[in-house]
Amino acid sequence: MPLLVPAIPPAALLVLLVAYLPPAVVLSRIDAVEQRLPNPWVAGMTAAVTAGLLLASVADPSVRGSLRGALVIAVVLGLGAVLVALAAPPLLGMGDAKTVPVVMLMSTTLGGEVLIGAILGIAVLGGVVGAAVLIASGRAGQRFPFGPVLLAGPFLGLLASPLVAGALGSA
Repeated sequence: MPLLVPAIPPAALLVLLVAYLPPAVVLSRIDAVEQRLPNPWVAGMTAAVTAGLLLASVADPSVRGSLRGALVIAVVLGLGAVLVALAAPPLLGMGDAKTVPVVMLMSTTLGGEVLIGAILGIAVLGGVVGAAVLIASGRAGQRFPFGPVLLAGPFLGLLASPLVAGALGSA
């Protein structure tokens, strides 16, 4: 059976590489070292990605079609993440919760298959890293920086999108 590769808007890929990737690398490094995601970096990344996607939507109608839904999904999942961070801080840090909207915005704009792949990829990679931390530390409840896993979401989604498309029977 051939692998189905969903259509990814080139303008959205450009935003991913230019506006999303550089701050994601910096934020991942900060979180790995300090276990925090600084608000100015998260806000700047969110503003740059949002502005980039708005500009991309002017140039590419396929981005325009998905951007409105992507903004709604980003806000709803972001509010859900903030509520989880407030209700159960050991489960999700506030910096991670504030990062969720930009990750979901970028992933959703790349396509539905990418969004599903990103969510699944974050869950699987987070579980693998969590298990590795548990084994290495030998104690339950050991925290680890989740930001790098979360910020990898759109890239994990791109990698998984052909599998998701095949599973859904779409392309």
